[in-house]
Amino acid sequence: MLTVGQLARIFNVSAKTLRHYDAVGLFTPVKVGEENQYRFYSPEQLPELRRILFLRSMGLGIEIIRELKRNGTLGDAEKLKPILLEHAGSIRDEIGRQQKLLAAIQHMVDYISITGGTNMEPKLVKKAAFTVVGMEWNNKSSEGGIPQLWDRFVPREDEIQEKLQPDVSYGVCIPGSNGDLSYIAGFETTGEHIPNGMITFTVPEQTYAVFTHTGSLRRLGETMELIYRKWLPLHSLEPSQGMDLEVYDERFTEPEDERTQIDLYIPVKP
Repeated sequence: MLTVGQLARIFNVSAKTLRHYDAVGLFTPVKVGEENQYRFYSPEQLPELRRILFLRSMGLGIEIIRELKRNGTLGDAEKLKPILLEHAGSIRDEIGRQQKLLAAIQHMVDYISITGGTNMEPKLVKKAAFTVVGMEWNNKSSEGGIPQLWDRFVPREDEIQEKLQPDVSYGVCIPGSNGDLSYIAGFETTGEHIPNGMITFTVPEQTYAVFTHTGSLRRLGETMELIYRKWLPLHSLEPSQGMDLEVYDERFTEPEDERTQIDLYIPVKP
């Protein structure tokens, strides 16, 4: 027979834990001394205790383990296996969530430490009115988002005829009323031929501060934030109500490429 102290030593668990398992009916002794109330366990109980302690270390609750014992699963390796595999899947899912959280935290640390890939010295450009032909997305009436618009547009861009700059495409951000935002992915053209499902739009003459974003387009929003929060005030530039432009030329490679570059044209007051 084995005492509580001996079990505690074998499994490196406290006597208090073993007494608690007895109190809740999870792991009970085969004998209790009549005079001293000492608990005694048989060697045959050791595999059961090992499984209980293992399942507890895996995060399973006492109620779950007690139910496994009640229905005979705790002592049946084949019945226990799918339960362990299911729990392992839950652990993997949680690890994935924690890894995403860790990556987000690290990204924020990096964001605090860097300038977001923005060229601190903007160029002032007065650009004449021009016409684009392309496909439109609206934040209130269209499905998906801007990346999905480009996914639909790129396979059809060869349908646009008479491109004035075939290697330069535009993302035109058009603010509307009541929080509306339209976005056109397109090329500068004469606007005489409009493919089915596309539109033509004339961007008015505007004065722009031109910044260069470098890196993944996932951080484009951070660059825009820095432009409005930091770089425009730093250069005593005041944004005006107008249309932002994203200009994609030969420097643009892939959306996730850390070396890719696009120019951001921000309307400012002259």
